Order: sequence, then structure tokens, then C-alpha cells
Amino acid sequence: MRQSGMRTAALLLFLILLLVFGGCSRSPASQEDPALPSATEEASAEAEASQEDPALPSATEEASAEAEAPQDVIYLSMATSGNWEDIVRGRLWDEYTRKLSEWSGGKLQMRGYFNGSLGNDLELIEGVSEGTLCIINSVPSYQISVVPEAALLDVPGLFDSIEEYNYFIDNYYMETLQSYYQKHGIRLLASSAFDYRVLTSNRPVRSREELQGLKLRTMENKYQMAFWQALGATVISMNFNQARLAIQQDLLEAQENPLGYMVSTGLSDLQNQVILTNHVLMINNYLMNEEQYQALSDENKELLHRFLNEMDAQLVQEQPMDNEKLVEQLRSEGIEIYDASGDIRNAIRDIGRNRVLEMLREDLGAAVVDDFLAKVEQSREAFAKEQKS
Repeated sequence: MRQSGMRTAALLLFLILLLVFGGCSRSPASQEDPALPSATEEASAEAEASQEDPALPSATEEASAEAEAPQDVIYLSMATSGNWEDIVRGRLWDEYTRKLSEWSGGKLQMRGYFNGSLGNDLELIEGVSEGTLCIINSVPSYQISVVPEAALLDVPGLFDSIEEYNYFIDNYYMETLQSYYQKHGIRLLASSAFDYRVLTSNRPVRSREELQGLKLRTMENKYQMAFWQALGATVISMNFNQARLAIQQDLLEAQENPLGYMVSTGLSDLQNQVILTNHVLMINNYLMNEEQYQALSDENKELLHRFLNEMDAQLVQEQPMDNEKLVEQLRSEGIEIYDASGDIRNAIRDIGRNRVLEMLREDLGAAVVDDFLAKVEQSREAFAKEQKS
């Protein structure tokens, strides 16, 4: 009976944490809505959560901060499945959350919940659509379960550079993309590319021939699976934690992710090959529940966009320098790093990309896909002209 009671209490505390801190709140919350938990109950819930995940904010620190905060402070929360510790994104997050507080005179605060502490990627996109989560950060590949058109952003080999994608979004496609998200109760706050996904393996892949039959983990996304299958790999879809165990047990030979994953997840202990396929851009999407976004004042909306835009711009600037350091570090550890061969690059563009576009036309309709591709070409021409001038 005692164990059952403890489990029930733990479940209640978790639900409190999810409902209160997963969304947006105003301080002091308990004075505005007596149905919300008291500060003591919130601190208790967060204390238990922080024991499970050291990346969560300290309950004592948050309770103290809220007690000392001025009236009408807005607390926003951002959830992600990623581990941002000891990487550029994590450092910039810390820097810009402090700046946001300064810009707002302490009246707009941002909390971060990392390592999937509020759910995996599929749960995050569902939560922000339903309003149980306030803001999330994830990649388009995991957003297609709610916003099918997000798959357009992951067409392999479509953009020649990170700068080309960001120019396209800023100048040619943000309004259209925004309309797709808003149909599902989501505000697309920001979208920018900052890195590439690459292939890592425990055996050499220096030609398309060596790619054939490679036992490769992809994310749980049908377009990514079809892409690698078209290139000849044997594809197994699973979440990353499962993939790491499968690699350890020699059930998998390869996976694809940004270069930084080799260090942040300890993959460099398991795999010794990095093939710079750069097959898909790593796109940074910040999403917010539309109703909660509209509840913000115009001033706070402006501050929120400034926070994300400036942080993203800094990330785009610093990530290449960080990657250079990562390459040096990995090579010093004996990891082989090399560009994808010409026949692999050709297959990415001519075979894999066409297979994905074929599927997208079936799923989204030819009009949606053709409009997207036409705007990509218009943007590419305009971007090239600007680069020459």
C-alpha cells in the first residue's frame, strides 16, 4: 500500500510539473488562479523532477527567483529532446535568456527543459499543438506527424548552403510555411539552418558501392527511410537511445546526425568513420502554441522574436567554427573524417531527392510541392545575384 501511494503521489507531481511548467505562466500564479498549485507544491514537483534530470533548473533557485520577482512577470518555457550541455547552442541559450531578462526589465523570463524531460520529439509537437506545452525546439522531420508540409524542408540535397536556405525562408517562404503550422494551432516563431547532417559508421564508406547494404539507423521518418533505401542502405528506424545500444551490439553499422553528436553522445567511442555527406540541413524550428502566443502583449511578442532571431543568427555564425574544433578533436582521437565521394553526392541529388519528391507529391499534392520548388529556384537566383553584387 505504501509503494502504491508513493507511485500515485509521484504521478500527481509529474502532472503538476507538466501542466504548470510545460506551458506559459504569470507570477505569482497562485494569486491569479486558485486551481493552480501553490509555490510550495510547484517547488516540490520541480525538486522531484530535477532529481531525475540534472539538466532541469534547480527547484530552490526557481522558487527563490519567483518569490523575489516583480508582479506580472511572464514565464515562458521551451522544451527540447536535445542535450545542449557543453555545445554552442547551450552556451548561447544561457547567454540570450539572460539578455531577454535584461531587455524586459525582468518581466519576461525563459526556462529551458532539455534531454526530453517533457517528452520525446513526437510528444513535443503534439503538446505544443494541444497547448500543454508553450514553446518547443525540434527539427521538421519530427513535426510532420502534426504538420505534414514540414517535410518539404527536409528534401535531401536541395539547398547548396546554409545561407541559401536561410535566405529562402526569410525572403520567399516564411509566410507560406507559417500558414501550414497555423492550421494546427502552432505559431512558427523562427526557422533557420545552422548545420548539416552527416553519416557516421564503424566501417569505411568511400563509394556508393560501400554504401550498399550498410545497416543504417535513421530517425523515425518515412521520407528519410525511403531516401537511404533508394541509395542502397539497409535502413532501420529507431530512436537514438535505442540506436546507441544497437551499435554497441553490432546490430547497426551507421547512423546520421550533425557532427556534434559524435562528441555529445559518446558515439566517437563506438564509430571511427565520419562521411561528410551533408545530405540534409539541420534546421532549427522554434514553435509556440498559437493561443498562448496571441495572449502575449505586442511588446513581449517583439522581445520573444528578438531573442530567437539574435540567438539563431549567432548560432549560424559560430557553428562552423565549432565544427572545425570538433574535426580537430575527433581526428586527434583517431576518427577518420572525409568528404562523400562524387558518386554518393550524385546519388543524393539524382536518386534520393527524386524519391522523396515523388512521395511528397503523393502525400501533399503536386501543387504544394511545385509551388515550394518554384520558390526555391526564385530564391536561389536572387541569392546568387546578391552574392555577386
